[in-house]
Amino acid sequence: MINVGKVEFPSKEWAEIFCNKINENNNYKNVAKGWKWPLMFKVISLPNELLNKFPSGSIGIKADLYEGQCKGVEFYDDANKGNADFVLSAAFEDWMKILSGELNPVSAILQGKLKLEKGSMATVMRFPSAAVELVKSAQEASK
Repeated sequence: MINVGKVEFPSKEWAEIFCNKINENNNYKNVAKGWKWPLMFKVISLPNELLNKFPSGSIGIKADLYEGQCKGVEFYDDANKGNADFVLSAAFEDWMKILSGELNPVSAILQGKLKLEKGSMATVMRFPSAAVELVKSAQEASK
């Protein structure tokens, strides 16, 4: 795991802080009205130090998002054990760039670095401001 602040990403502890940061984000509450689906963030292409801990090669962080709230999170040491209506997947290195602010999530989608593995892109594209606010909450969780 890589230390990105008080806790390591990816971890159950980071996921719980992320959920709390979403709930503290008033902008997210406003722009995510209408979003009613769980979303899983899938981390692939793990560096060797994480592969030793997570031999599945993929980690999942599922956020139960509903109308601008995070109702809970689940952490999967194998993303294939989790399921959500929407699944966003990226390499560990790209998630770290998104968390550091070096890579914009919309640019990441356009460049094919962040992929919607499951769910409707048309639905996702109706909530661009919510995506930006989710990233801000993730960045806060990483401080």
